[in-house]
Amino acid sequence: MEPILEIVELTKRYPGVTAVDDVSFEVYPGEVYGFLGRNGAGKTTTMKVILDLVKPTDGELRLFGNDWRDRRNRARVGYLPEFPVRYPYLTPKEYLRFSANLLGIKRKRLKDLVDDVLERVEMKDSARRRMRGFSKGMLQRVGLAQVLLNDPDLLILDEPTAGLDPLGHRLV
Repeated sequence: MEPILEIVELTKRYPGVTAVDDVSFEVYPGEVYGFLGRNGAGKTTTMKVILDLVKPTDGELRLFGNDWRDRRNRARVGYLPEFPVRYPYLTPKEYLRFSANLLGIKRKRLKDLVDDVLERVEMKDSARRRMRGFSKGMLQRVGLAQVLLNDPDLLILDEPTAGLDPLGHRLV
């Protein structure tokens, strides 16, 4: 079986600091791979390199067997950043419809899809409330729903349980 993500000797240097130093690993379909380490250890930087948001200094990366910069791969990846941006004047339902449109999801699938992902993250009861009054945990659940919209082959979640209650931790 071919890995869906392969990183070989990844290094990322910034002026005066090496953020990622010679990291290598593989992730296979169906696996859960977790980065553990102190703050500043390079976990988020590694994720950003995988997503082609940050350019590596050195190393090789393959995503789904291809060069990780291949744009066709992006539709197969769901990413939840550590500090997701939300639109406080929107409801979760509106935000997810907006996100689905950006992903090119067909309009006729939208209603069922949005309802399904809201159900999966246990936010259906709050689907029509404006997000401006949401707790960090509620916003995190909306972010998880957004990541699941396109049924990605690879999820990259940066601090996915931040702000979640114990039930939310179990959900993740």
